[in-house]
Amino acid sequence: MIDSAWKSWYRAKHDQRCLASGDAFEEYVTAILARLHVDYLNPTPMGRRGDGGCDGLADNGSILYACYGQRATSGIDQKTKDKLESDFARGIASWESFSTWRFVTNAPFGPAPTKSVQVLRKQHAPGTQRPIRIEIWKADDLWWKAVSKLTASQLDEVIPGVPHAQNVKLTDLVELILSLERVDGDDPDHIESIRPVPPTKMDFNNLPETTRAEFNAGRLLSTRINKWFSEQANPELRDEKAQRFRVIYQEARRATQDVREIVRRIYGALGGQDFDFSTKRANAVYAVTAYFFDSCDIFEEPPAEHDGGELRDVASH
Repeated sequence: MIDSAWKSWYRAKHDQRCLASGDAFEEYVTAILARLHVDYLNPTPMGRRGDGGCDGLADNGSILYACYGQRATSGIDQKTKDKLESDFARGIASWESFSTWRFVTNAPFGPAPTKSVQVLRKQHAPGTQRPIRIEIWKADDLWWKAVSKLTASQLDEVIPGVPHAQNVKLTDLVELILSLERVDGDDPDHIESIRPVPPTKMDFNNLPETTRAEFNAGRLLSTRINKWFSEQANPELRDEKAQRFRVIYQEARRATQDVREIVRRIYGALGGQDFDFSTKRANAVYAVTAYFFDSCDIFEEPPAEHDGGELRDVASH
C-alpha cells in the first residue's frame, strides 16, 4: 500500500467513486480487479448470452465476479435482488470452474437480496453437488480486500491525482512534506528558534487573515525545514527550489490580482488540489510556503520607506 500519509486521501476518493451509478461504478470496480489479479479476464459481451453474468474471472477461473452499480432510485431492494439472482443463474450456467462468486455492488443491501443470498448459500453449501462460496462486497469490502492491496503505481492508475508536489520541478519536496507530517506536535525540538512574524511584509502584500494564520502555524516547523535542506546531498537544492517558487509566484501574479488565488495556486503547486484534506499535510504545505515567504523568495519585499500600507495592485507591481 502507498505511504500511509496519503491513505486517507485515497480512501476519500474511493468512497466518492463508490457513489457513482451504473457503468461508472462498474468500470471503477473492473479497473481495480484488473490490477488486483494478475490473471484477471473480463469477457466482452457476445450475442444473446452477453457476458454470461461475468464481470471478471480470476485465480485460474476459480473466482467469478459480478458487478452491479446502483441505477434505480425506487424499488432498489427488489432490483438488487433480481440482479443478484440473474447474474448468479447466468454465471453458474455459463462457467463451470468457479468455486467463489463475488457480487460487488454499491446498492443498498436490504432484506430481499439478503434472503436470496441465504437461499443460494444453502443450495451451494459444502457437500452439495456444486459447492460455491458466495460473497457480497460493498464499498468497505472493496477497499479493504482490493484497493488497499494495490501498489502505489497501480493506485495512481485507478485514482490519479494523489496530492504530491504537482509541479514537476518541486517533486524533490515530497520527501520534505512527508517528513514534516511525521513531526510529533509534542516534540519541543521542532519549535525552537522560531522566526519572528514579518507583519510589514504581510501587510504590504495584503495577505488575508486566514493566510497569516496558516503561515504562523507553518513557522513552527521552520527549523525542521532548515535541517532537512542541510541534510540533502545537493547543497544547491534549497536555492533551486526557491527559484522555482519564485517563478510559480510570478506566474500566479500574472494570472490574477486576487491575493487569495495567488496563495491557493502556490499551495496547489506544492501539495495538489486536495492538500488540505489532511490537517498534517496542510500544515506541511503552509510550513514550506511560509519558509520561502520569510526568506524573501516569494511575494514582494516592502521598500525601506514603507509606512505599513498595502500593495494594492499585485499584478502590476
